[in-house]
Amino acid sequence: MRLGIIARNLVPGLAGIGSYIVEMTRELVPARHRPVFLTPSAREPEELVGADIPTIRKGSRSALRNALRNIERSYSIAFTPRCGSNHLCDLLARAGIGRPTEYFQYELPHWKVADLEAAVSAVLKQNTVNGIFGAKIAHDHCAWLRSVIARATGEDKSLGDAFPNHRWIRLVRKDKIAQAMSLYTAQVTQQWLVWQNDTKSNEEVPYDFPAIMACYHTVVTAELAWDVYFSEHGIEPLVVTYEDFSERPHQTVAAIAAYLAVETWYSLEGAEANLRVQRDENTASLMAQFRHTLIDIGSLEG
Repeated sequence: MRLGIIARNLVPGLAGIGSYIVEMTRELVPARHRPVFLTPSAREPEELVGADIPTIRKGSRSALRNALRNIERSYSIAFTPRCGSNHLCDLLARAGIGRPTEYFQYELPHWKVADLEAAVSAVLKQNTVNGIFGAKIAHDHCAWLRSVIARATGEDKSLGDAFPNHRWIRLVRKDKIAQAMSLYTAQVTQQWLVWQNDTKSNEEVPYDFPAIMACYHTVVTAELAWDVYFSEHGIEPLVVTYEDFSERPHQTVAAIAAYLAVETWYSLEGAEANLRVQRDENTASLMAQFRHTLIDIGSLEG
């Protein structure tokens, strides 16, 4: 059961992809969009760090089964770092199509509890909106969540089979250099999200070719992991590109609602984005340098 968790340690840069989202959710996400994380344990999460694998409690099995049964339809957004998943989740929450965010980053403190199945049940129950449960999931989150559900229910199903009326949405950013640069910039500035009323960091991000290349490898390897997952399971997800939905947010939400067969949702026609684009002149300069460095590899010096 733990192979999915152990395997991700074999590939540097893959562990904990996207974990920053949930860690900052309580401070950054407006209250009306904020997910609820319940920890069914009297012990503080810090006390459980490094603890043994949580044990299964009999009541937790039925609680998880009931939480799953109460979901009428579900969806998962397969994402990679800096592909615009925060923006898409915010749009879907505003439209009333679930309350998606990154719930299943298993290395976060709220999962370091004695009763893991009960914790998952609580997250599902508290964040199912109008019968819809949505989440964004990195490739390693998928394996972790599947193993938790399999252990609790005794049925080793794929994630799509475990959740009721489940559909996959795959979010892809076409410009991988821009995506890698966004990841690198966020790592340097530690500013992962900027809401419209926030002050954007004016820190000058230095050029660092190896660090940027490492970010590029992280992005494309995460994409490869999803390629393999969908191919192995014969899944054809709805593919949404960052470039398209950032230009046509209302049309993207409408397409997702139709794909999920959700009839009642709120139109976002003419609505302003809650999140600000973080690209600026410094980003453009870094991207230009990175491209030129790649082109010049192998050229004679002097």
